[in-house]
Amino acid sequence: MIMVLSGTKDGREVVKLLLECGYPLIVTTATTYGASLIEKKELCTVIPKKLSKKEMEKLIVNKKIKLLIDATHPYAEEVSENAMKACENTNIIYYRYERKKSKIDVYKEIIQYVPSYEKAVEKLKDFKGNILLTTGSKTLEMFANCLDESRLFPRVLPVSDVIKKCEMLKIKPSNIIAMQGPFSMEMNMEMIKKYKIDILVSKESGNMGGTLEKLEAAKKMKIPVLLIERPKIEYKNILSSVEDLMNKVSEIYG
Repeated sequence: MIMVLSGTKDGREVVKLLLECGYPLIVTTATTYGASLIEKKELCTVIPKKLSKKEMEKLIVNKKIKLLIDATHPYAEEVSENAMKACENTNIIYYRYERKKSKIDVYKEIIQYVPSYEKAVEKLKDFKGNILLTTGSKTLEMFANCLDESRLFPRVLPVSDVIKKCEMLKIKPSNIIAMQGPFSMEMNMEMIKKYKIDILVSKESGNMGGTLEKLEAAKKMKIPVLLIERPKIEYKNILSSVEDLMNKVSEIYG
């Protein structure tokens, strides 16, 4: 049995390929929405819940997991730390599948790097104008609690609990951009125009995360981008291509 920590497009790609090869899987996602995007198959059990280290260890032992593949978002540091520790404690193999960083040097004139969400908020306090937030709903309160909510235009998933969170944070319905990606460069440009955006806030999520499309749109619209750097995690066994990952899995399972 293989356990895949998913919830991203990368993770879903890994799950699809493993199922096509006939491997039995347990797939975890942080949300029910993420779980709904996983293709339902007989060999695949999906758990729509963010697991603690102890819960991972219990699952590994009870389900006789031989291999854990961590395909979570690069910013899900707590989950990855828990997964590495759980694998170490239960003596099973851990692989980190991580999308490559985008080649963004050509956009250096519009990028302002910040090491954390907190630093991003501090920077935005000194910046006037409308803010396009493309960092998701998980950290939305950090921005809404410290900045004028009328300036915030969060782009979030179109699901009820996320919309409810926006409303609780007093973000007006006219400011909420509830859409499912991926977003093209042209679509990003249209949003910047429509909402009169003066600065875009993003994570460096790689090509799969649409970073390049955001940067190109911002460059064309002549607005700056506040880019939150990836957390520095000491991953074990990092693989950056699906081919390498599938080869490693086939070696383990013969």
